[in-house]
Amino acid sequence: MSEPVLQKLQSMVREAVEERRGLVVYSRLQPVEMDRLARQLERDTLEKIERLLPERTADERVLGVQHRLERMRDELTELEEQSVARETSRRIQSDEIVWQTFEDIAKLLGVA
Repeated sequence: MSEPVLQKLQSMVREAVEERRGLVVYSRLQPVEMDRLARQLERDTLEKIERLLPERTADERVLGVQHRLERMRDELTELEEQSVARETSRRIQSDEIVWQTFEDIAKLLGVA
């Protein structure tokens, strides 16, 4: 994988981490609203990362990111198929999956 693409991925995640920190540090939002905005920021960033990824690569970090995103999609699909779980419970679990994926990708890219 070309270094510029990897640098772009790292830059996107760094910016998202900083923006997420800004929600807490400089905001007068209620905790529930901060959390909602943070999860939305993470979802948006993960979507941007997915669009930027090449179809084929030999770079292990990028392969790790691709695999982690695939696992997230599988987990979210499985969660949606659970008809026993309440909507609120599914939303909380979905947020947890997105948050953990974002954190894992940040670590894979050496940002966290």
